[in-house]
Amino acid sequence: MAIGQPMLRYLLHRVAILVPLIFGLSALMFLYIHIIPGDPVAGMLGPSGTPTLVAQLRHQFGLDQPIPVQYWHWLSGLVRGNLGISFISRQPIAPTLVNRIPASLELTAAGMLAVVVIGWPLGFLAGLYRDSWLDHVVSSIASVGLAIPQFWLGTLFILIFAIKLGLLPAEGFVSLSADPSQNLRDLLMPAMALGLSLSPYLMRMTRAATIEVQQELFVIQARAKGLRRWTIVRRYVARNAILPVIIVLGLQLGALIGGQVVIEELFSWPGIGHLLIEGVVQRDYFMIQAVILVIAVFYVLLYLGTELVQAWLDPRIRL
Repeated sequence: MAIGQPMLRYLLHRVAILVPLIFGLSALMFLYIHIIPGDPVAGMLGPSGTPTLVAQLRHQFGLDQPIPVQYWHWLSGLVRGNLGISFISRQPIAPTLVNRIPASLELTAAGMLAVVVIGWPLGFLAGLYRDSWLDHVVSSIASVGLAIPQFWLGTLFILIFAIKLGLLPAEGFVSLSADPSQNLRDLLMPAMALGLSLSPYLMRMTRAATIEVQQELFVIQARAKGLRRWTIVRRYVARNAILPVIIVLGLQLGALIGGQVVIEELFSWPGIGHLLIEGVVQRDYFMIQAVILVIAVFYVLLYLGTELVQAWLDPRIRL
């Protein structure tokens, strides 16, 4: 399908905003990491690090240069696809990140599937039957779910399904290509912990959108024409109620990527979130910079994709 001129203009406008946004995010992230107290070289060497050796390594990694100079070297390396060298392993960071991204994407996809499967139907039914017992139950569940931290929910899953019942492994990861069955068992608890912690947001937004659509004139006119209730629900309410929810799904995809840091560490899931925790513990500055930048770029691209999908579905946005 050809892209119309309004859609093309909208796409170019959003991409033009995206480039300086990523540049600004990288500058803020770089500055924030470098003003954190502590010397990564001294932390890496430990008690055995003499002042001479510390100064030598700082010079080797370029940490003795002014921060603007360090940022310029790092940014020029990014343009060439070089994310730097890890302080700890002394290996290039890019291959390590590339190896960790598939596991994170798999967990993100499974978590988002859980969010949609749980949040959308419950929120839609609550909005459809406003002020009914079902609406009150769903609203109560959403309110309680918003107050439950991810790490608490994940820990509860481990206690019940891994320790008490012995049904699922508490930690570990087997790739989908190596053993699909074991991969599913490893994936189930962390994906459900992510999905259940974020689905209340989708429930509330879907409920509000469904209620709002039912008050629109085209729905009232459809009722006045004598169309059956479920015909109106299928043709008009469901299709239009999903539009404002799309932006929430995009934001929740970003929240999933950020929230996976806790879940991946809790379940020893070998993704980029777990890699970020390792970098923080070991004070591996270059690794932290690279992981945070990848997460930020993923978040921005997901938000852009969400806006484009919404503009494609709703002509009012792109016009």
